Amino acid sequence: MNKKTSEQGIPFRFRKGASIGEPDAESDDRFLSQCFVDTGDYGTLVDCSNPHRIIVGRTGAGKSALIQHLIQNEENVIEILPNNLSLNYISNSDIITTLEKAGVKLDLFYTLLWKHVFATELLKRKYNLANEEKTKSWFSSFLPPLKKKDQSKERALEYLKDWGDKFWQETEYRVKEVTQKLESDISAQLGGDIVGLKAQASTGQKISEEQRTEIIHRAQRVVNSIQIKALSDVMNLLADEVFNDCQQKYFVVIDKLDENWVENDLRYRLIRALIETVKDYRKISSVKIVVALRLDLLQSVFERTRDAGFQEEKYQSLLLHLNWNPPQLEKLLDKRISMLVREQYTNTPIKLRTLFPPTIGRENFIDYLLNRTLWRPRDAIAFVNECIRRAEDKGQVSVQTVRDAEREYSAQRIDSLAYEWFVQYPRLKDYIALLERMPMEFKLSAITKEKVDAFALAHAIDGEHDSDPVIRAAYSYINSGSPNPHSFVIALVKVLFKVGVLGIKPDGFTGELWVQTSERMPSDGQIKPNSTGYIHPMIWSNLGVIVVSPSR
Repeated sequence: MNKKTSEQGIPFRFRKGASIGEPDAESDDRFLSQCFVDTGDYGTLVDCSNPHRIIVGRTGAGKSALIQHLIQNEENVIEILPNNLSLNYISNSDIITTLEKAGVKLDLFYTLLWKHVFATELLKRKYNLANEEKTKSWFSSFLPPLKKKDQSKERALEYLKDWGDKFWQETEYRVKEVTQKLESDISAQLGGDIVGLKAQASTGQKISEEQRTEIIHRAQRVVNSIQIKALSDVMNLLADEVFNDCQQKYFVVIDKLDENWVENDLRYRLIRALIETVKDYRKISSVKIVVALRLDLLQSVFERTRDAGFQEEKYQSLLLHLNWNPPQLEKLLDKRISMLVREQYTNTPIKLRTLFPPTIGRENFIDYLLNRTLWRPRDAIAFVNECIRRAEDKGQVSVQTVRDAEREYSAQRIDSLAYEWFVQYPRLKDYIALLERMPMEFKLSAITKEKVDAFALAHAIDGEHDSDPVIRAAYSYINSGSPNPHSFVIALVKVLFKVGVLGIKPDGFTGELWVQTSERMPSDGQIKPNSTGYIHPMIWSNLGVIVVSPSR
């Protein structure tokens, strides 16, 4: 019997299948609601006057958990799931595809789409527009006749009259409705010219550049005129007449934007338009649009949709960056351990330290555990669960159990990173393998020419146009004839730093840099042959990293 637990009169044993919850919030209903740890972000999120409304963090940082806590604890929350929006209808539209390929900018249309969806969802919730009858009754009494001529309100009311009879329909209906309106307007204005654009896009059929430019100009004019002004007036109306009580807050939440709800190029455009819409909706003081975005996805959106005059800093006030520190993570684990024990045995609070060894080697167990995470809940939960799985029918997790669990956990973390970063770095696992059997701390010059040559020949012989930047860098190096692989090492280190598996100490005057504690990536000039690299402990076990007493 575990001495610690027996002293408290708790004959505890880990049962088969025991865990402290699921690493992903979507599957963690049982633990999530009772074991939520507020790092200070929740208060920021529910304050409609606070500009932060786009939750940004890496996979497993707690974005979905924060969204779920908001849904469970606030009264007026509207959840919109990207998969339920039927946005594939847009990507399957011949006319929209043709316009995109011709170079017509559809950003205004995508923004209108989000504004329209949010306005109708908010009105639907506010007035309980559950069916056609209720919707008609609502509109007839929505506002008294205008006492004096007000063009802005007239335009807003006209817009609601045009679209309002279908507000009770599901959200996906409205996406199709607005898209069909654009298709109809384009067809009416361009007539047979749209057929010419389609033919040019699909068969390469030639039309004169002058004719093509004129068609595109006319199409752009149609896109730019699709009731944007009227919808802005609707938003003003909502702010002034409908959602003007700061004591009655409304939230619209959107998560799961990193899933495959639409093909990538369109997804980036739609997310950029969503960000613009979130910014515009700030004018409605008692409404907050809350969006969860993976950090790497947000970076990709900005990179892929960057246009003239784009300034990323203009969006910084919208971003709520999720960051955890070790005490917060320990508190989260304590809550979950306590709930696991309470469900099986006792109401006496039990903490993580009670059931795990005090030290692993010379290191405090909590430090040992958290040093093998990227300081995010998913990693910590996964490691503890792997330990618990191997401690079945025991009352305490032993040092050997932790070490055995670490081997599997370490492999899982590499798999998880490969999945998380697949879009940007599809060959990530191939070049993480360059760190196999390296010392935990090494000079970057230890990534030798022989090692880089072998990697490039194995993985980058046809890599000139590979989507993975490290593979392209390997191809460039091997075809340059240069005896020095440092240009490749720079590309490699920047990616390994970004995903979290490598820290760097650029020189003797600069401290260690890690992605979870540094705000900026090291520059090319900071990555020198005599710079020191540090392999993250979470992958030591799987890569057979040589662990020696550090020189730090």
